[in-house]
Amino acid sequence: MPGVPVVDISADPVAVGAELDEICRTTGFFQITGHGIEEGVAGPAWTMATAFFDLPLAEKLSVARPAADYPYGYIPMAGEALSRSEARGRSMEGEKPPDLKEVFNMGPPARPGRAFADAGEAWSYSPNLWPAALPGLRPAWTAYYDAMRGLGRRLMSLFARGLGLPPGFFASQAGHGPDALRAINYPAREHAPLPGQLRAGPHTDYGTLTILRQDAVGGLEVLEPGGDWVGVVPVPGAFVVNLGDLMARWTNDRWRSTLHRVVDPPGSGQARRQSMPYFQNANWSAEIACLPTCLAPGEQPRYEPVLAGPHLMGKFRRSVDL
Repeated sequence: MPGVPVVDISADPVAVGAELDEICRTTGFFQITGHGIEEGVAGPAWTMATAFFDLPLAEKLSVARPAADYPYGYIPMAGEALSRSEARGRSMEGEKPPDLKEVFNMGPPARPGRAFADAGEAWSYSPNLWPAALPGLRPAWTAYYDAMRGLGRRLMSLFARGLGLPPGFFASQAGHGPDALRAINYPAREHAPLPGQLRAGPHTDYGTLTILRQDAVGGLEVLEPGGDWVGVVPVPGAFVVNLGDLMARWTNDRWRSTLHRVVDPPGSGQARRQSMPYFQNANWSAEIACLPTCLAPGEQPRYEPVLAGPHLMGKFRRSVDL
C-alpha cells in the first residue's frame, strides 16, 4: 500500500477495523479523520506548547529534567539523538549527531488510587514539571491528555475488531497506563546541519500506538517496506497514528512498528515545525503475549511474554544511556 492512507474512523466499525488491519500489516502508519476531538480542546494545548517554546531559555530550563532518565520536563536543543537509541535495539551503523529539536514532556496528570505494582511504576508516575511563567499550560495539556487517552481507547477497540477479537478485548489491558504527551519544536535554522544530522533521526516508538498532531510544514517521513522514505503529507484536522514496538510484539509481528524520521521538507527549507505526539502505553502489569488470532497453524510465538511496564521502562532507560 503506497503512501500513508487516511481513514475516517467514524465509519462502520467493522469496516474500519478491517481497513486498519490491512494498513497495519503494511505501513503501520495512517491518518485519521472523524476522531471527534474538538478544536476547543486541541487548540489551547497547541497554543500553549508554542508559547512554551517561545519563552526565554532560562524559563524553559526551570522545568528541565533533573536527570537524564527522568521521564518528564524540558529537553533543550540537541539534547536527544533518536537514531542513537534506535541503534541500540536494531544495530544501525554509524554514530549520528543529536536531533535538531527541543522537547517538553508530560506524563499522567494524576497518580492511580491504588498501590504501585513496583518502583518502576512509581517512576512512570513521576511528578510533572510545569513552568511558572505559563499557568495556563497545565490545564490545557491536562484536558488534551484526557481527550487523547479516550481516543487511544477508541482506536484500540477498532484494532481489536481488525484482529478478529471482541471490541472490548484491550479494555482491561490498555487505556489506563502511564501514557505520555510530548510537544516538539524544530526551530528555523540559521546554520547548515552537521553531516547526517536530521530534525529527528530514524526510530520506532516503544508503546502500543502514537497519536500525532502536526502543523502544515511537513517533514515527517515513513520507511516503506520497499526501502523508500515517504512523506506524511499533513491533512487539515487529521491526526497521524502509528504503531509502537509493543503492538508489533503483541501481534507476533503481524502488524508493523515502522521506522520514521523528520527531515527538512521540500520547498520550506529551514522553516519552523511543531508537533505533539501522544504515546499510549499498555497498562503497567498487562502481559504482552502473542494474541490468539495472530498465530497461524504450526507457527510459534516469536517473543516470550513480558509485562508491559517493566519492558517499556527498560527500553526507555537504555535509550537515554547515550
